[in-house]
Amino acid sequence: MSSATQTFTARTAHRLSVALVPPVVAAAVFAVLVTAYEHGSIFHRLVIWVVAAACSGGLQIAYVLYLRRMERVTAYDVPERGQRSQPYLLSALISFGGLMFLLFLNASVFVWGLMWCFTVNTLILYAINLRWKISAHMMGLTGPVVFLVPVLGWQIVWLLLLVVALGWARVTLRAHDLPQVLAGAAAGVILTILQVWLLLRVVLPLI
Repeated sequence: MSSATQTFTARTAHRLSVALVPPVVAAAVFAVLVTAYEHGSIFHRLVIWVVAAACSGGLQIAYVLYLRRMERVTAYDVPERGQRSQPYLLSALISFGGLMFLLFLNASVFVWGLMWCFTVNTLILYAINLRWKISAHMMGLTGPVVFLVPVLGWQIVWLLLLVVALGWARVTLRAHDLPQVLAGAAAGVILTILQVWLLLRVVLPLI
């Protein structure tokens, strides 16, 4: 492979990784859920979306940017497994705060339900990361996509192309190996489905 081809491939993989970073995916999915399931004024729906987008990734990005500026992480995507623990814990805490705020705002169960999944799944991601580096990018894509099934139906199949593209990008950039990418994709789906089941069968009957 020529140097020009390698450069183009690396640049394409990098752009895909940035475009499909978990906070961007979360903001987009929340926008679909708010449009589909939230009622009330445009202002109310906008507030719901802003809170959801901020607490599912926006504030976390700001924190990582701060860590990078203070040189406490080596890169913006925090490639070192040992440097990920603190951001994951803070991310889960922020998501939990967002969950409480969305409940206070009487957000749709689809909206606060996804925030619930972000909170629990991030804690599980933290636990996994203590022993093994799994792809948070892949979890951050496949997990939220599960919530789009009721909205998009069979058209959700087209989003699998994004999953494959992102997996290719992460391996190409050597951010993860193939098992870490596949595990991240599978964990995003399986853990989110389990959280939805727990939410429907256990949590909602209690409230």
